[in-house]
Amino acid sequence: MRQSATQETPQQQAHTFRTSPQAGTKQRRGRENRRQKAASTIPHRSLTKQLVAVFVVIIGAAILFLGIATTTLMRQYMLSSTDADLRNSGYSVADRLLNDIENQRQIEGQTPYSFSNYYIYLSFGASPDVAVEPIEIRPSTSLRYGIPGNPEGIIKQALRGGEDAKVNRDPFTVAGENGRQKWRALVLDVKDEGGQVLGYAIIAQPLAPIMFTVTRLALIFGLLGVATMLAGTLAVSATISRTLRSLRDIERATQAIAAGDLTKRVPHDDDADEVGSLATSINTMLTQIEDAFADKERSEAQMRQFASDASHELRTPLATVKGYTELYRMNGVPEDKVADCMGRIESEASRMSELVEDLLQLTRMDEGRPLELESLSLTDVAEDSLYDLEARAPQRHSQLIGLQSPEPPNVIITADHNKVTQVIANLLSNVLAHTPEETPVELAVGIDNGWGIIEVRDHGPGISPEDSEKIFQRFYRTDTSRSRASGGSGLGLAIVAAIMGAHGGSAHAFETPGGGLTVQLAFPGASSDEIAMRAAGLLSPEESPAPAQSAEH
Repeated sequence: MRQSATQETPQQQAHTFRTSPQAGTKQRRGRENRRQKAASTIPHRSLTKQLVAVFVVIIGAAILFLGIATTTLMRQYMLSSTDADLRNSGYSVADRLLNDIENQRQIEGQTPYSFSNYYIYLSFGASPDVAVEPIEIRPSTSLRYGIPGNPEGIIKQALRGGEDAKVNRDPFTVAGENGRQKWRALVLDVKDEGGQVLGYAIIAQPLAPIMFTVTRLALIFGLLGVATMLAGTLAVSATISRTLRSLRDIERATQAIAAGDLTKRVPHDDDADEVGSLATSINTMLTQIEDAFADKERSEAQMRQFASDASHELRTPLATVKGYTELYRMNGVPEDKVADCMGRIESEASRMSELVEDLLQLTRMDEGRPLELESLSLTDVAEDSLYDLEARAPQRHSQLIGLQSPEPPNVIITADHNKVTQVIANLLSNVLAHTPEETPVELAVGIDNGWGIIEVRDHGPGISPEDSEKIFQRFYRTDTSRSRASGGSGLGLAIVAAIMGAHGGSAHAFETPGGGLTVQLAFPGASSDEIAMRAAGLLSPEESPAPAQSAEH
């Protein structure tokens, strides 16, 4: 079947679904921008405002609860006091008025009770033998508060079931005649000497003073509450702002770090609070991150320099080999020079092989491969190295001495025998390559504060102080020559530093007294053989010679 014009070929489909890395990066950036825009549309509420709002709500609720509780308790207390006053005064007032009626005294108009706060009402409808109209005595505050409304209704309200029922002797609240004021009333039954109920008396007091006091108290609480909330809000806002200032500093610091400034630190005054402790922890973390980035950049720079130097070192022998082979291929080498040409090719190949071996060894040391540690005599290794030196350069004067004595002590260390032999051999080879043939060589062995020390001393031309700080760097040469026989590749001392670092030791270079160069190697955890034997119980203190003295430099 014929394909339609719009149908894609498999190659076109593969091209359609294949996404380049640049396109993927653009898509990710687009998604991140959309997320940032979406996040920017969310209302931002500062932590300070949220904490202040929570404080205002809590304090407001506490003040409201305290105000309601206080005014309620005050109202109940004042009502209880009014009820107690009505109970205490009610019977005496009713008996006094009843005596006045029995003695036919005039009680209309002004009486001693007219100038009190009591409203008094007597109704004698309970006995047909007493033909006295109801008596009403208004208090002195009647013009302000009025009087209770419908006294007869109040009496009926106090009775249970009817007029003959027992009077309710508990005070209760009734409405005033104007409908606005409230009164607290107590209804009492009035009896004669025989106990016959003659009528009922109402003793009442206005509740307006109580309500006024409660209202005033509520108003005072309200004003104090508002003032407390305003003052508390200002104080809490200032305290929170001061406390959260470090958090804002942390935010600014992290923003600066996100922008690439790893030197930024969070300022803080005190570590006693949580924010100060957080700032300290963040600063510690930032220091570690900065150190890690610095180490990474330094390592990358060293790697780039290492690759550049290695390529340069390999380029020279390769160019030599290539030149000789092309010359030989073009029949440019005379018959009597062919052997010399092949010798040069072999020499440069050996140089490349040795360089590759050195690079491989440095790589292994960088990987942190484990050492074959054993207890060995540093003095014996130094003595063997001198034998090798005498075989290589019999014309040189060499000797093994102690750091501060003619005879070296037998220093015991824990190390890799092959690696220790190699570092001493590298140092001696360095002496042979850079000093005249008649220059003497000394190996000094001793102990300094628990460190096993061996120094390779020569009395040659030496090096400058600036070079002594750099000679352990890779591919560094004080001699600018590219010849392996004179200048070398600059890896020998770098291997020495790497091996000593793997042992937890160190390598330092300084000027030999009287001229020349001294390279000092320090191994940790050293002891003399006398100390080791005494620790094992093989040698008594009386038989032990004096311990080796520490070398001072």
